[in-house]
Amino acid sequence: MRAYHALFQLKKRLLIVLLPLCCGFLQDTSFNQKDFEKLKPIVGTWLNKRERGDIYETWMRKSEKEFAGMSYTLTNADTTPLEKVRLYIQGTEIVYAPVAAGQNGDKEVLFKLKSIKGNRFVFENLHHDFPKRIVYDFKSGDLLFAYIEGEVNTKSRRVDYPYKRIH
Repeated sequence: MRAYHALFQLKKRLLIVLLPLCCGFLQDTSFNQKDFEKLKPIVGTWLNKRERGDIYETWMRKSEKEFAGMSYTLTNADTTPLEKVRLYIQGTEIVYAPVAAGQNGDKEVLFKLKSIKGNRFVFENLHHDFPKRIVYDFKSGDLLFAYIEGEVNTKSRRVDYPYKRIH
C-alpha cells in the first residue's frame, strides 16, 4: 500500500509540473481578418540607414488576404535584392513567408504569427535554423522596429532593423 501511495504522489507531482508546460504549447493562436487588418501600416517603403549600405523594405497590398514585400540594399547606385515576402491569412493562421535570395533553394520559409500585443507582431518557426522569430513592432505611423532572433552555433543571436517610413 505504501508503494502505491508513493507512486500516486509521484504521478501527481509530474502532472502538476507537466500540465502547465503542455498548456503553454497548446495556446490558441487563432487569428481572423480583423487581426490581419492590423498589419495595414506595413504598406509603404521603409528605410534602415546603415554605414555598409541602406536597407529598404517596400510593401504593397495585393488582395484582402495578402501583402507582398521585398527588401533590398542600396549602396551607391547598386541595388542588391535580399528577400521577397508574402504576408497572408489562410484560415485562422497569419503567415510571414520570405524567400531569401540564394537561400533555402529559393523556397518560402513559413513563419506563423504567434502573438499580437498592441502593434507588435511575433512570427515564429522553431524548426528553421535562423531566424526562429521575426518581430515587427510599429512604434508610430512612421517608425517600425523589426528584428530577427534565434540561435547560431548554440549562441543566442538577434539582429535589429530600425526603419523609418519614406513613402
